[in-house]
Amino acid sequence: MSKDAQAMAKPRHTFLYSFVMALYVVLAKLVFFMRFYGRENIPRDGNYIIMANHVCMLDALTLAMCNLRREIHFMGKKELFNNKFMAWVWTQVHAFPVDRGNMDMGAMRTAMKVLKEGETLGIFPEGTRSRTGEMLPLLSGASVLALRSGVPVIPVYIAGKYRPFRRMRIMVGPAVELADLRQNGVDKDACDVFTHRLEASFAQLRAQSENF
Repeated sequence: MSKDAQAMAKPRHTFLYSFVMALYVVLAKLVFFMRFYGRENIPRDGNYIIMANHVCMLDALTLAMCNLRREIHFMGKKELFNNKFMAWVWTQVHAFPVDRGNMDMGAMRTAMKVLKEGETLGIFPEGTRSRTGEMLPLLSGASVLALRSGVPVIPVYIAGKYRPFRRMRIMVGPAVELADLRQNGVDKDACDVFTHRLEASFAQLRAQSENF
């Protein structure tokens, strides 16, 4: 790792990100009664990808609460960046655009750069929010990125709805195994197997959330 990458690997804190998160932590605890389980599964050092189900625009902030020591970089749909001012805001909080309708190689390269620099990447592998609360099919791009990067992939299941004074449970699972799938290169079969493993992790976390 270069000196620049080593510097990037240290937790960075930008003013806008820190300010937004400080407000959201209060909101999450006092209004949404948010509780986190399994935070010990989050790597303390090094880069990793955190993947979660997607039900609300607030999900990105909720994921960021899983590890307040680090600032998470997120992919966001390109339409969020159409307005110049909002594009600046999203950039300040480490978001970058992705074309969800295509295999966006530019976004893929940006994501790989984030990870190579020792940063944390957040992804919603469904690609869009679920209107019913049931998980949508996972997109293959998330699996391709996970296998190509080789970094730990931490699954998170957000259980409950963002309603005032209704309890929410955030379940953080152990890293999804991928080392064996990388041995023979990244191909469709490997991606399919990883996707099934990720789906199984989400299903297990959802079942666990019902016991809390």
